[in-house]
Amino acid sequence: MGADTQLQALRALHAVTKRVHASLDLTATLEAVANGVVEVAGFGLAAVNLAEPNGDYLTVAVAGSDDLRSELLGSRGSAESWRELFRISERWGTLYFVDHRIGVPESLYIWTPDIEVTEVPGAWHPMDCLFAPLQSPSGEWLGVLSVDLPEGLLRPGAEQQEILALFAEHAAIAIQHARLHSALERSQAEAEYAATHDSLTGLANRSLLKARADRLDGQLGQVGVLVIDLDGFKKVNDEAGHEAGDEVLVVVAERLRGHLRESDVIARTGGDEFVAVLSGPDLTQTIAETATRLRDAIGEPIKGVSGLYRVGASVGWAVGNAGDDVQLLTSQADHAMYAQKRRAGAAA
Repeated sequence: MGADTQLQALRALHAVTKRVHASLDLTATLEAVANGVVEVAGFGLAAVNLAEPNGDYLTVAVAGSDDLRSELLGSRGSAESWRELFRISERWGTLYFVDHRIGVPESLYIWTPDIEVTEVPGAWHPMDCLFAPLQSPSGEWLGVLSVDLPEGLLRPGAEQQEILALFAEHAAIAIQHARLHSALERSQAEAEYAATHDSLTGLANRSLLKARADRLDGQLGQVGVLVIDLDGFKKVNDEAGHEAGDEVLVVVAERLRGHLRESDVIARTGGDEFVAVLSGPDLTQTIAETATRLRDAIGEPIKGVSGLYRVGASVGWAVGNAGDDVQLLTSQADHAMYAQKRRAGAAA
């Protein structure tokens, strides 16, 4: 490879690595890595084998041809097989080369290209293997970059090896960045979820209930609010303990979800109090029927770890037009719920 050709390759490498680093999505990063090796480093096949927590390697990105992608994508090699492969490899700087005369572990699937075996000095044999480790700056193995079908079907020279090693180094950093970005996104999503949901039941909390109620479309017709307060819940807590009380709340939340529409908003707003906001045309009869279903569902026995529990529910509701003050409707429904509780003589 001449100086001009090498310079062009390095410029192309820079362009590809910029594209790789620009993507913070792990899947897109891995695909860019494989495609970049084929475009820049002079190989007809590149596959990214990503390290899994148990040490196995999963082929997650393939570049070369649609047939190769279909054949190799998703294949898996055990940690033991890969360790044996690296043990028998020749070290070419940071690369690992397995000569066809040594062979690879039978347990490790290796794709074999359909190329002619020749006696040309330095010819690439179909059973030759070349790998570039993808390592983090701390030395952690993130994966392995496997290549085949080198340019001219000749064993890669020093310049081509160097380009492959440089690309692997950049790719490893990009993969780590993508992983860190994914972890940060998960952390942010978890924090946002925790800030808007009840940690025990997974229902919305007061802040999310208010936010969703404020966004209700004025074209929906009517808005209805249900306030549900459990009857007999204190007795469960006093006699069976707070763990039993938590079991009851979780089951009640599941039953509420099961009897409300996906478009309805249901929140746990207090210890044993829940609020649901419904919207749609002609809610007056619908909301009364919904309240009856919820009371019946909550009244069914609840099987817990330490026994069978029973609670009831007092349910109040109020209906207004879309655009009405939902907080005012909630207050009206709350008064109706307590009026029902007094009439029934229900215990807290």
